[in-house]
Amino acid sequence: MPVFLFFAPFCAHLPLIDDNICPTDLHTTITDTDSSMSANQTPTAGPLEGIRVLEFGSFVAGPWGGQLLADMGADVVKIEPPSGDPWRHANSFQKNESRVFTPLNRGVRSICLDLKLDSARAVLRKLIESADGIISNNRRDTALKLGIDYETVSKINPRLVYVDITAYGPKGDMHDSPGFDLIVQGYTGAVMSEGKITRDGQPEVVWSSSYIDFSTGYAAATGILAGIVGRSTTGKGQFVSTSLLANAIAMQSLRIADIEGLPAPARIWFETKRPKLVEQGASYEEIQDSYQLAVRPLIYRCYYRAYKTLDGGLALGTLAVHSRARLLDVFGLEDPRVTDPTYDHSTPEAEELGLRLFKEFEAIFASNTTDHWFNKLRSHDIPCEPIRYVEEMIDDEQVLTNNYVVEVDHHTGHKIRTSGPILQFGSGMPELKSSPSLGQHTDQVLSDIGFSSEQITELRDEGSVN
Repeated sequence: MPVFLFFAPFCAHLPLIDDNICPTDLHTTITDTDSSMSANQTPTAGPLEGIRVLEFGSFVAGPWGGQLLADMGADVVKIEPPSGDPWRHANSFQKNESRVFTPLNRGVRSICLDLKLDSARAVLRKLIESADGIISNNRRDTALKLGIDYETVSKINPRLVYVDITAYGPKGDMHDSPGFDLIVQGYTGAVMSEGKITRDGQPEVVWSSSYIDFSTGYAAATGILAGIVGRSTTGKGQFVSTSLLANAIAMQSLRIADIEGLPAPARIWFETKRPKLVEQGASYEEIQDSYQLAVRPLIYRCYYRAYKTLDGGLALGTLAVHSRARLLDVFGLEDPRVTDPTYDHSTPEAEELGLRLFKEFEAIFASNTTDHWFNKLRSHDIPCEPIRYVEEMIDDEQVLTNNYVVEVDHHTGHKIRTSGPILQFGSGMPELKSSPSLGQHTDQVLSDIGFSSEQITELRDEGSVN
């Protein structure tokens, strides 16, 4: 069986001290028959059935990439040190089990391997020989010490597709620096762009999602898939790199884009107004208020934003001009920025109009309930949604109908609801399984790669595996 060595990347490039290989295999099936599958089509367990992935990682990015591949049918083997993925111990509800670990490791197998021992290295070699790819999020010196760097593993198996996740990229002075989603948010300008400030004037980060971690996990999974496609032509594996920094920049592509000779308003602010504010000793709040006027055009402050209502909030998504025109009709307002294609948005008059209108919009929405505005706007085909809590999603009819939230049986005896596969394949899907216990599949994986029961017992006695 082809094997994917997935040295799982996580939210940062942190050292992996021990390595455990513990196969994880939890069974809970949710049947979802796709009527688009033809009668003569043989169901599969996903398009990656027969691919094995070894994941060396922790926290978010690496495990998320592994889970994505598992949802496509790959056999993802999570290799953990005796202490386990550190994420097992954050917000835990039982020993080695946590609320943040279970939703990121669904469908993978866990094996515990102590790579500090020579006998464990022998196990690692056989795993590498059986693998199709590797994802690693370890620092260079750690990877070298453990024998999981690309140079070492590619000599054992030249067909491996090796995805390396770093925090800041493989080159430059910061190439081996550790990083996490939150600090990369700060480094790449996302915190300033969001413009959030706490009540006591502190900068606030994006808390709703570790979006840099998750996007890096997507990139890692894509790198593995692209490498395998390339291997079908060349017959050889290759080294693939991605990073938190790369994905943080990519996620801000609309802001990064710069046209020579035509600087965006935010760049003009940064080069002209910001230095003056800093020189004047302006506070963080004052700088942020000024920056937001440049970052977020006034027209978006009217038509593409969230509003407070009489009893809650409403998200308004009128990006299209025709939707904006309908909204103006509903409100009985006029806005030449919408109705006059030749209107000059750069004049002081345009700025005055924008400031006046977004205050009027705020007052209008605040005058009635969320349901009132939702029903009224939707009746005019104006895109909007009530502002809800994520906790509502686990019982949301639209979410459940599409299996975007699934329920699986966990080895602790709990039923766990978690996010479901993001892709649904008409030719078949793998069985849904919960996250594994630490080392749950060690014996199973070792047996898969040729170890006898006697040899496995000996490895356990030596402490090489758990």
